[in-house]
Amino acid sequence: MEEQYKVLIQMLTKQNERQAIQIRVLTARIDELLEQLEAKNHKKNSRNSSAPPSSDGYSKPATKSQRKSSGAKPGGQDGHKGSSMKLMKEPDEIQAHYPAACSGCPNREFCHSIIAERRYESDIIVEPRLIEHRQMVCLCPMAGNKALMGAFPKNITGIKQYGNNLKAFAAALATVGMVSIDRIHELLTGVFDISVSTGSIQSWIKQLSSAIKDAVQKIREQVSHLRVLNCDETGLRVNGSLHWLHCLCDENWSYLALHKKRGSKAMDETDILPGFRNTMVHDFWKPYYKYSQALHGICNAHIMRELVYVEEQLHRDWAKSMRELLMEIHDSRNTLMSYGKTSFQDLVLEAYHVRYDAIVQRGMADNLPSQKPKGKRGRPGKGKVLCLLERLRDYKGDILRFASDWTVPFTNNEAERTIRFSKVKQKVSGCFRTVEGAEDYMQIMSFVSTAKKHGMPYFEAVRVALTGNALHLYGIWAIWKNSTFYTDQL
Repeated sequence: MEEQYKVLIQMLTKQNERQAIQIRVLTARIDELLEQLEAKNHKKNSRNSSAPPSSDGYSKPATKSQRKSSGAKPGGQDGHKGSSMKLMKEPDEIQAHYPAACSGCPNREFCHSIIAERRYESDIIVEPRLIEHRQMVCLCPMAGNKALMGAFPKNITGIKQYGNNLKAFAAALATVGMVSIDRIHELLTGVFDISVSTGSIQSWIKQLSSAIKDAVQKIREQVSHLRVLNCDETGLRVNGSLHWLHCLCDENWSYLALHKKRGSKAMDETDILPGFRNTMVHDFWKPYYKYSQALHGICNAHIMRELVYVEEQLHRDWAKSMRELLMEIHDSRNTLMSYGKTSFQDLVLEAYHVRYDAIVQRGMADNLPSQKPKGKRGRPGKGKVLCLLERLRDYKGDILRFASDWTVPFTNNEAERTIRFSKVKQKVSGCFRTVEGAEDYMQIMSFVSTAKKHGMPYFEAVRVALTGNALHLYGIWAIWKNSTFYTDQL
């Protein structure tokens, strides 16, 4: 009888162990399903994550500024000096409007009249110009009636060619204008009545790319020695396959490069980041941390969006506190900079760090790691909230780099603005047909984006480059930042 009891106890013990395992497995599954349900109910969008605005569809979330409301009504405030369209030059045409009663009156020219009011209308007249170049031969009596022949300008090489203004216009439309080659052809034909083949337009783009090659190399050298370097990358379709645009820039210089890869291989072959030893700002994509010789700054726009998600969708108070703290540091820095300050006092910066650490600790206490056991699905996931908290904890120095070094921007928006042209062009004109064409585009955008950052209009930069003065233009940029200087020098 005693042996039977022992056997029964062993059977019940094993049964309990099996049930306990089943309970743990089912509990883990329930936790997993609840997490999926929570994610489904609290969908991320462009305002609370790094998802692009195009992914929001037609139900775009209402925009919400991170800044505190000033309480002032929208629009110009009391005492604000308004602005209006300025008259740029003397009018090309004057139209006088007399009373209706004067219409057809034979004595109108003898009547005394004055101007009651002037109003101005700015308009354009689109018309092509056909310039005939004549090579002249002269018999010079001073040279014994020797025949002297004039020379055509260097750019006049054939019976018929197109002018630099037309080439610059077409090339600017294809790049910064984001217009397809076929549509440029239709525009030139329909508006200007100029018959231009798509092949000619493509050759002008190639000509522009060749003309700025040396200048872009100089820009690349400038970028490699910047005090603070903004870095970003984005996917582009080239000949039906995925390529990557790599952007390295700051507020004055832009360099864009194309590569088949996104990660370290592409960054190494671009050959700027491996030797870069200053501060690079990025969106926390891990391959950037391969370059440990440099300091790093994390884009706080991405951090803020994640905090908004945790605050509004998951109702975590610590996320609101962290978001408000980051904005407070940012606003305080901007205020002090407007008064000529260059850094926080040590005690102030230390106080910010203490508050930051306290918020992270509060969040950690509120988001303990999952206790799910190891199983077929491997180790339990941390979840998005805990991952964010660990990033805030482990990379505090990089997140707060903007607070300790005021040359470092709060966000990586400079790089994101620089690559936006390329994404819009792909959306409007479709993918690039060839790798060579995409590389030409990157080179041109490096040049014209730099021009714009120095105050020069896109079209003017392209026009000057096609005249063979791209290097001269770069030399001006390297010395001057006053946009009024350019037209006087070129």
